[in-house]
Amino acid sequence: MSVSYRTTLPAALTACSLLAGCMQQPPDDPPAPTPQAQEAAPAVAPPTAAAQPQPSARSEDPALAAHMQTPEFRREYRTKQEQLQTEAEVQESAPWLGSTGLSDAQERSVPRYVRMELGQSLASADPVRAEDLQYVGQFAELDGIVYYWRIPDKAHAHGDTHAGPAYVYIRKDAAGVFYTDWGNRTPPG
Repeated sequence: MSVSYRTTLPAALTACSLLAGCMQQPPDDPPAPTPQAQEAAPAVAPPTAAAQPQPSARSEDPALAAHMQTPEFRREYRTKQEQLQTEAEVQESAPWLGSTGLSDAQERSVPRYVRMELGQSLASADPVRAEDLQYVGQFAELDGIVYYWRIPDKAHAHGDTHAGPAYVYIRKDAAGVFYTDWGNRTPPG
């Protein structure tokens, strides 16, 4: 039985994040430039590298690699990138924002990451928002410092198949690199 690419397109779009297993966090917020630096700095055009999917040097699945070159996939990819860019501009509010010890950019990426993993956007019916996430705290664990947020039970209606409570977490490894992931990894204690 064959399945058309049209029906597997959402799965292919989600595959990018699922294959990686986790998402590396954005760097800390850069310091604000001084007025002298702003005057001396030339105008820089925004990067356009994310506008097109990058073909991999080696693909494990030739059919998926071929599909990623189709105009339909490229349109869907551009639409998803535009959606992510639009959501990045929205300033959500939540009691925990500004209190975790992480940078503003890292904190604000958490609800966007959860929505991306659940296949939601802010335009979805009843999406997971920053105010829905419950910040649990940060803990020193064997693999680094881990910051936890409990994902609300309403996420189960959007495809979370984990048994019990689900958490999104940011892990800072020994080298100082931040990673975001989610699932049923629970805070200690």
